[in-house]
Amino acid sequence: MNKTWILSDQNPEAESVLLSGGIPPIAAKVLAARGIDSISEAKDFLNTDISIIEDPNRLPDIDAACSRIRKALDNGERIAVFGDYDVDGLTAVCLVVKWLRKKEADCIYYIPNRVEEGYGLNVDALEQLAQKGVSLVITVDLGITAIEEALWAKQNGLDLIITDHHKCRDDLPEACAVVNPRRADSEYSFKYLSGVGVAFMLVLAYEGFENIEPMMTEYSDLVALGTVSDMMPMIKTNRALVHRGIQEINRGNRVGLKALVRESASENAEVNTGIIGFSIAPRLNAAGRMGYANDELELLLTDDPQAAQRLTEKVCELNRERQKTENDTYHEVVEYYEENIRNTDKDEGPILICNDTWHPGVIGIIASRLSERYARPAFLISLKDGVGRGSVRSFYGVNILTIMQKVSHLFETWGGHEYAAGFTIPEENIPALSELLKNVSCELETPHINIDTVLDGDMLTENTISDINTLEPFGPHNAMPAFLIRNMEIKDIIPLGWGNSLRLKVAIEGKDYPAFYFGGHRDRPDMCCGDIVDAVCKLEGDRSRGESFLRIVLLDIRLEKEANKKLRIELELFNRLKTGKDITRKEAVSLMPKKSEFVALLRHIHRNSDSSGSVRAMIGSMLRTVSREENIELSYARFLVCFEALAEKNRLTYSLENDQIEVKLLEGCPTNLNTSKILMRLRELSEN
Repeated sequence: MNKTWILSDQNPEAESVLLSGGIPPIAAKVLAARGIDSISEAKDFLNTDISIIEDPNRLPDIDAACSRIRKALDNGERIAVFGDYDVDGLTAVCLVVKWLRKKEADCIYYIPNRVEEGYGLNVDALEQLAQKGVSLVITVDLGITAIEEALWAKQNGLDLIITDHHKCRDDLPEACAVVNPRRADSEYSFKYLSGVGVAFMLVLAYEGFENIEPMMTEYSDLVALGTVSDMMPMIKTNRALVHRGIQEINRGNRVGLKALVRESASENAEVNTGIIGFSIAPRLNAAGRMGYANDELELLLTDDPQAAQRLTEKVCELNRERQKTENDTYHEVVEYYEENIRNTDKDEGPILICNDTWHPGVIGIIASRLSERYARPAFLISLKDGVGRGSVRSFYGVNILTIMQKVSHLFETWGGHEYAAGFTIPEENIPALSELLKNVSCELETPHINIDTVLDGDMLTENTISDINTLEPFGPHNAMPAFLIRNMEIKDIIPLGWGNSLRLKVAIEGKDYPAFYFGGHRDRPDMCCGDIVDAVCKLEGDRSRGESFLRIVLLDIRLEKEANKKLRIELELFNRLKTGKDITRKEAVSLMPKKSEFVALLRHIHRNSDSSGSVRAMIGSMLRTVSREENIELSYARFLVCFEALAEKNRLTYSLENDQIEVKLLEGCPTNLNTSKILMRLRELSEN
């Protein structure tokens, strides 16, 4: 997908002011580009001291919640902690369970099975807990929309304390306490706590705000995990919670988390928000996605190193299983979309696809990939026993909850955030949902990448990463900086994993750097060895054999301007020829292929085709590769004439769409290409 590059307005004056106040050079460039132009504003934004954390006693119903917990502890009641199966929910359950067990409470936990039960409170689960003697249920990271379930609990003598951070609706559940900073009557000014953040505030309020220091030591690692993985805004209170939490993670005092970090990060790596978001959280989430959230929770709860290692290995194996299931299902979904929806009357509004064989634990990730690929929101539904469990992902500028509100009468349950949500729906309501979604207006922003600033090669030094880390912790509202680096040479490309990512070697001003292009499938980027590109990227630090080095993470690339101009001109020339439009004698002469070009093209296809004889690539990068491999002059238009002539003579088939070509070799005897219509026309035009 082509994305617009938006370079932030640069502010050299503000940059100078920030530099004079001790802000490192790259951090000063980024902050100035983000509109921060004074030392005091920069220090306020970067502040991570726990003194900025607001008193939890300002949260609604916090006193009632603490009183009911105190009563349960005094009377020896059985308490159940009921939480979501994602990392935010699991860390919240772990935090509250650990705290209650320290108080010698009779405490159990309940995590709904994602596959069998889906998201949220459910009456069957509450009934099971009541039968086990539970008299108080504390929810974490869920429950704010559980009106009917709360009513059932009340009618059956089961007390409920709801702690949640999701958006509230007009009616709140009837419970002993509903603790949520986003309530309309909340006096707590910071509205962006994660689910585990709210759970921490409950525990902190009970223990006393004056005890925040030991409480941060004990639990902030869990808060950091949940806050980063749930992509909460990384500002104010969350910066303080996550900064301290990452320090505690790196101290390694939580046995299970220490074992998981060892498997998730390179040796001696310092955990940061990037490692949490892209290495630790996916492994933890995999267990919940595949229906084994209890293993994930037990890993966080255990104090036994051997159990921690065993559970870590299981969680990592579940992650590999999740990756394979996700990859297989994604290709199945794309194939279905291309064959049944694309360019039909169904190809309007948000995407909606359902299936009864998909694993419900992976459809959220696939919906995200689908929305990115096709530039619109995606609804995916996994069907079982007449009920659909759905995941929705947004696309630039679309508030998913606004769309879902318009069709909410069709759902049994629904909820989530602006850009990611879930729901359950009776199977018979899906056709109506499909029709209504066609009429939903999606006011999409143009797909784009925001770039903070331009970096020259001389700014890439041993201090680069420490400069950037001044801005940590990263997350929404404080994204990891995106830099534009011009004239980067692509020196090597190696596909990774399932073929969805690439490892590269690049050169900037003559110096080599390792690079990665996550999600950059080898057949999709218009990029090949030898290209000179402009790149939007992030910069990370890494270690190998005891040495630190800089690593580049590519977000998007473009051929340098003149190379891209040549490609566009020649594609347009070939299309004029193919569609029968007028071309000049000079153009016809330039389009006549040489025998060496036919040979070079066929040799490249033979070398790179799969078992079925097919090759798929971006047309520009394929033809530049052929030119460099065979040391022949590059002409996109002449190579495309070769394809057309070979296709006419049934030596191959090809399709070209959105600059992507797919070629399949056909079995057949050598043929006289001189009799192909396109070559005959070129000869005629050349001789006139």
